[in-house]
Amino acid sequence: MVKRALLAVILAAAGILLAYAETPGRGEQFSIPAGTILHCRVTQTLTTKLNYQGDAFAATVSEPVMVDGREAIPVGSTLEGRIAQMDKPGRVKGVGQMRLTVEQLRFPDGRNLPLSAVLMTAYGAENAKVVGSEGLVKGPSSRVPDMQEMGGGTAGGTLLGLLFHHPFIGATFGVTATTIDRLRRRGKDLTIPAGTQLNYQLTRALEISHSAAQTSAMNRLRGAGN
Repeated sequence: MVKRALLAVILAAAGILLAYAETPGRGEQFSIPAGTILHCRVTQTLTTKLNYQGDAFAATVSEPVMVDGREAIPVGSTLEGRIAQMDKPGRVKGVGQMRLTVEQLRFPDGRNLPLSAVLMTAYGAENAKVVGSEGLVKGPSSRVPDMQEMGGGTAGGTLLGLLFHHPFIGATFGVTATTIDRLRRRGKDLTIPAGTQLNYQLTRALEISHSAAQTSAMNRLRGAGN
């Protein structure tokens, strides 16, 4: 029993040292101003086909945030949030879209801070773009494929009509058939694959203190001793 207790204390102490190594130096205070960009990569695939409004998501920081030459937010920290808005693509018009809102920043040592930031750009999601002041991600439009299908249907109908000396009727039949077929199908879903680069901009200054990490480490020690 004594050996087990001693081993638990040693492991807890090692965890504390690791936590200090992963976070900014002791007693340091960091103020990251509003407007700072956080570069991260989403950890799971998000899609209007399978996900729903309210689903949680996470994105891992891919570039450290430096303040006066010191590392304030290390690589491996995580932005955690939810899909605040989800619109599936319609059958006639409209595109799939999502608003990915982040709520907190979690450091590698386990501590977390509330976060206020808006998505500015996304790279790696096919035909997706970020629009508006709230960081709405819009997917591919179905307008061009629709027009191409309707044009093909019209041409095919016209050719068929020429064979029977009624090109206008054939064209009308072609475009009507194509339109009915298109109405049966939804537009292309928005998909944000795992690994997509998301760049968030802080809308409020972020204050980081090392004291939060010290509290977390002490809690680990108490838990190991119980």
